[in-house]
Amino acid sequence: MTYLPKYLVVLASLLAAQAFARTSVELAAAQARYKREVTECGAKQPNVDKHSCLRDAKNALAEIRRGRMDESTSPAEFVRNALLRCDAHKGEDKSDCIARIQGRGRTLGSVAGGGILRELTTTKTLTPPVVAQPVRSAVPEAPLPSGLMSNCRWVPPSDWVCK
Repeated sequence: MTYLPKYLVVLASLLAAQAFARTSVELAAAQARYKREVTECGAKQPNVDKHSCLRDAKNALAEIRRGRMDESTSPAEFVRNALLRCDAHKGEDKSDCIARIQGRGRTLGSVAGGGILRELTTTKTLTPPVVAQPVRSAVPEAPLPSGLMSNCRWVPPSDWVCK
């Protein structure tokens, strides 16, 4: 049988007690939130489905108990998560996404209303494309033949070719 040093046993018990205390405080806060949400579901407007509201409150409490949902999410973490979603874009699209998240442009809607629409209008001035000019020969153009030579063409330097 293996014996652990006394200080390790004391340290392990202190860490377990601290984790239990933190967990029980978090669980109490989550249960208080659940009760508040249940009462709010009863007082919601008629266009809100009470059954869905109660189910969401119950599921949130269950996720907190499983440790998958953190109650202490700060606004800075929301911004960080939004900026991480901009990583899906490349180049100018990514910089425009970051600008919208940082508050540039126009923001419409709300989370309660179904979503937030962020719009940023960017004006760009484009340079006109360069069109290649045809190269002109140094030989002057001869007048087109008429009459019997209408099926002939001039071939530089000084010959007519007829079909």
